[in-house]
Amino acid sequence: MNSYGIVKKKLICLYCGNSIQDVDLVNESVICKTCHQSYPLLNGIPVIINENKSVFSFSDFLQQKNLFFDISKKGKIISFISSVIPSIGGNNLGDRNFKFLEKLLINKKVDNKPRVLILGGSIIGEGMDHFIKSTNIEIVESDVSIGPRTQIIFDAHYIPYENESFDCIIAQAVLEHVINPEQCVREIHRVLKPDGIAYAETPFIQQVHGGAYDFTRYTKSGHRSLFKHFKEVKSAITAGSGTALAWSYQYFLLSLFGYNRSLRLVIKLFARITGFWIKYLDYLTKFNSYDSDGASGFYFIGQKSSVAITDKELIDYYTKNRN
Repeated sequence: MNSYGIVKKKLICLYCGNSIQDVDLVNESVICKTCHQSYPLLNGIPVIINENKSVFSFSDFLQQKNLFFDISKKGKIISFISSVIPSIGGNNLGDRNFKFLEKLLINKKVDNKPRVLILGGSIIGEGMDHFIKSTNIEIVESDVSIGPRTQIIFDAHYIPYENESFDCIIAQAVLEHVINPEQCVREIHRVLKPDGIAYAETPFIQQVHGGAYDFTRYTKSGHRSLFKHFKEVKSAITAGSGTALAWSYQYFLLSLFGYNRSLRLVIKLFARITGFWIKYLDYLTKFNSYDSDGASGFYFIGQKSSVAITDKELIDYYTKNRN
């Protein structure tokens, strides 16, 4: 029950909008006193979704279906090789960015520890190891997958928290996997406190990596447009055109030989062994502004604002980001 104790503050019912706090231990559920809607608890993890509005259902989680992540175990040999060979892609700036984000939050004048909501937080994100262990912030880790760190399950299109509940929301490699990113960002804006911070990492040139749950890519300007109701604090490339080339190499091989699941695993390992070095070509471009046109992905750090950037400002944004 520790998980629910952490996440329950300002939690709301997605059917009537009222606060939900009560836990029915006998029936393993969270109950809304107002409308009597019941939400299941899975090993202390509440599943707070509205089945009338979400592509997910309670049965998806009760039956522990593979939704985004494949929870089946890999063979020992493949798991070992995967652990020792560098990946094809990666986030070159994650550790630096999250140290910057922690400092930004700590410097904010708040009565209590800054409260952070992580979307897609079933596993530790790239570069987030130090941030996740910080004693200076309070973290709620959410996802639509049951993972080792999942504290609450919900659909990011409908975040089950009151307005202005969090000081920061993190969406690392999440917004490409939702059907309506604009709706999710509106929800992020809603549940952030005034001047709250949004952090997002989203791919631009990167092949499908989430199967049926992979929908969208963004240019740097497109990413800025997505967060138009935020004042930009900082934004840049997370991985450059070298990483984009490495992804393309792997998926070219998969298109030739990846006919079944077992063979795809072999091809991916072969691509990593022979092509992991390609991503390090990013350091030749040094993430310059022209690399943005072919980059693998971007990050955006923004502060909640009541004023949106105009279309003219958005057009000027592209030129302004040239050196």
